[in-house]
Amino acid sequence: MQRVYTHIRDCILSGTFRTAERLGEVNLATELGVSRTPVREALRNLAADGFIELRPHAGAIVKPWKLDELLSSFVIRADIEAQAAAHAARRITPGEIDELAALCDLMEQSDSHDEALAPQSRSTLNRQLHLRVLQISGLAYAERTAMQLMDLAVLTMTFNRFGGEEVHRSNEDHRILLRAFRLKDELLAHSVMRTHILTASAILRETDSGDNEDRARR
Repeated sequence: MQRVYTHIRDCILSGTFRTAERLGEVNLATELGVSRTPVREALRNLAADGFIELRPHAGAIVKPWKLDELLSSFVIRADIEAQAAAHAARRITPGEIDELAALCDLMEQSDSHDEALAPQSRSTLNRQLHLRVLQISGLAYAERTAMQLMDLAVLTMTFNRFGGEEVHRSNEDHRILLRAFRLKDELLAHSVMRTHILTASAILRETDSGDNEDRARR
């Protein structure tokens, strides 16, 4: 069942299954070479995790998210990950700092290559970095909740809304976070992580407002 869940989730996150698209049990079972039972169980779990909706007479559809729901998810995630960053600052080893630094290097390199691929590469690497911080923190409850909320950012293609200035700012945030970890500065790690995530929320809000203004002019 986990393989089925992962396949459907990844198709949603990659945009293969688009917002409001209906996901048929029979088609999925045929595609994956399984019975309908693991597909049905995977769809229930995906609904519980916020990726799809199970609607009467319509079945499973990829969940359409409203802006206020997304903005709320950023606030919750900021609180969770800020606390995790503070705990990570206390526990992190030199080897783990090197691991995070390597992810930062790769993220910055992805920004300087193919511009069309950069948002996808950055999104994947950013997810790895945040996940690793959560794991290092040792806060078992935080990892699953925060990563579900982060996947919403991927789902709404938040990174596609980042211009050059926002990308540079995000990279700088990651570097300051590394500095906090090297210094074992829990307060700085907490502050940087919280501001980092809330700034992404502000970008989402601003770009959505701009999109609405553009539509109104047409």
